Amino acid sequence: MSIITFWNNDKGNIGQTSSIVATATLMAIEHNYRILVISTKIDDIESERAFGISESIATKVLGMKESRFNSGIQGLMKLAYSNKLTPEMVGDYTKIVLKRLEVISGARLEDMDENDKFDINLYPDIIKNASKYYDMVFVDVDGGMDEQYKKNILKSSNIIVWNFEQKYEKVEDVLQFKEKNDVADDKKILYLINKYEKNSRYNIKNIIRNSRMKKNIYTVPYDLLFSDVMQDGSLAGWLLNPKIRKAKPLDEHGTFINETNRLCQGIIAKLQELHLLG
Repeated sequence: MSIITFWNNDKGNIGQTSSIVATATLMAIEHNYRILVISTKIDDIESERAFGISESIATKVLGMKESRFNSGIQGLMKLAYSNKLTPEMVGDYTKIVLKRLEVISGARLEDMDENDKFDINLYPDIIKNASKYYDMVFVDVDGGMDEQYKKNILKSSNIIVWNFEQKYEKVEDVLQFKEKNDVADDKKILYLINKYEKNSRYNIKNIIRNSRMKKNIYTVPYDLLFSDVMQDGSLAGWLLNPKIRKAKPLDEHGTFINETNRLCQGIIAKLQELHLLG
């Protein structure tokens, strides 16, 4: 019953959503935990696109009512606003990807009307309720979100996965930001480079050697086919393929799979260290 938040102190597109959906999917498949992914991003459908679940597909394949998908985070916001939200209700507003993986995408402004009670500050309450129902709640925090709202979400998180780009200056930005801001206890933080290129001069070994970063850094490597399946909506099926999922380090896609699995193991180990997981 843990909250794992993916976050960054930038506002650009650095591959954070790609990393969180890959990690959450592998966690559900390989470790059999019941996972929920929540996005706080407004009008962002990247996670929906990656899993290929739309309202029409879901109603046809899963036999669910259209109204369920017209609610999503807005429906949960209404319940939280009226103090009626319970952990068991969260699952009524998710999109099912796999048996043990569900998603709540960010709000869509075009779907809101004047009666919608959308309050970003209610996210911590929704996330906390979800964490009582799911084994792990992965939260994709919008880098452009107001700092106070982000701080409230980070405060309620058990683990913070701090995302940044593969650049020396970004590592220093992270360290300087952490020194000047009360983000979280360092024991809760894992550091992650997205779209990692192991053959770059800016590899982890050189980054640690040439910066003040002395912590273990995780990576989700760049993989062209992974990027393609994110776009065409076949991510879950791709990762369910045994040839992909069981790839050895030297196999095609092996670096991507093994490093993403290493991040899963790092999250599990950190939760065990914090006595939050059996």
